[in-house]
Amino acid sequence: MKITRVIWTKLIAFVMIVSAVSCQGQNNQQLFDTRLSHDLEGVSDYLQTESVSKREPEYESAVLGNDTETGFASTQLDRITFALDWTPNTNHSGLFLAQQQGFYAEKGLDVDFQESDMNFIEMVATGSASFGIASQEQVLQARSSEAKIPIVSVAAILQSNTSGFASPVGRGIKTPHDFENKTYSGWGTELELAFIKTLMAKDKADFAKINIINQSANNYIAAMESEADFAWIYWGWDGINCELQDYPINFILLQDIDSRLDFYSPTIITNETVIKNNPELIRRFLRATAKGYSLAIENPDKAVEAVLEMAPELDRELVSASQKWLSTKYVDGASIWGTMKFEKWSEFKDWMLEHGVLESDLDPAQAFTNDYLP
Repeated sequence: MKITRVIWTKLIAFVMIVSAVSCQGQNNQQLFDTRLSHDLEGVSDYLQTESVSKREPEYESAVLGNDTETGFASTQLDRITFALDWTPNTNHSGLFLAQQQGFYAEKGLDVDFQESDMNFIEMVATGSASFGIASQEQVLQARSSEAKIPIVSVAAILQSNTSGFASPVGRGIKTPHDFENKTYSGWGTELELAFIKTLMAKDKADFAKINIINQSANNYIAAMESEADFAWIYWGWDGINCELQDYPINFILLQDIDSRLDFYSPTIITNETVIKNNPELIRRFLRATAKGYSLAIENPDKAVEAVLEMAPELDRELVSASQKWLSTKYVDGASIWGTMKFEKWSEFKDWMLEHGVLESDLDPAQAFTNDYLP
């Protein structure tokens, strides 16, 4: 199975934008460029010489016995790798709590969280990590590529998309029509431009009247003060930070303009080999993970400490405010944590296909599953 350099350039660039925006909003293009050549060659070589579907998943066998929920007890923990989509942040707090509080150990698991240098989809797809994080659009684009990258979402961390276009109040951008004659600071991906085009079309505005640049500033506020009028952000980090910095912004949530843009971001992913060969591993992992996110909902302060234990360099005030806001979004009307709806996957897939950000059509039912949730 051969994968071309062009396909991986588009896919990994896509991975980079959502990760960077959804976490700290920092411009890590130089780091990405450094990793890109190595990653493309490594994945291309791998997929040309070995079928991913035949590779054994990454984990060490445990000695099994008796567990109240899964029917086993562990005298030895299964060590597995989890590929983070970026540096530790509040999207990950339930995962870190599950590790800190021993919930994974209760299920016979020892989870090694690894920052992935933007190659988290590669790690999960090729089996070097049993689980990882990716957003719905990343999963759809990976599976629709020529290589048919075999990743599957098994749980939604958040129930709704929390991203949109933000602008300083003084720029007067209250609707998509106000994007006209303004400067947009972005990452140069087809996806974000498709978002803008969709919103402007709904508002009968002219996309050609926008000045589009690639962001060079290292965070959202710096970009607004030095080079642009609006940008795509996730409220749970950059929006909260603007509040803490007393930096008033107008915010246009994507799905408020087009309901099809209410996608799952982020999700937990695995690969088809783990699903086929060890479904019980997924059940054990998700039972413990769901318990971690439930604790994050009940006690955001504990979640803050778990995040800071993993990343003590983060600003405590920002982590605390972000966590308290996100803790209301983990379930947010769903029957249980992690569940996903076919309609949301189907509608967003159709939108992506319509706007040319998928290489081919696909069955969205194959891209996700709720079968392993507790």
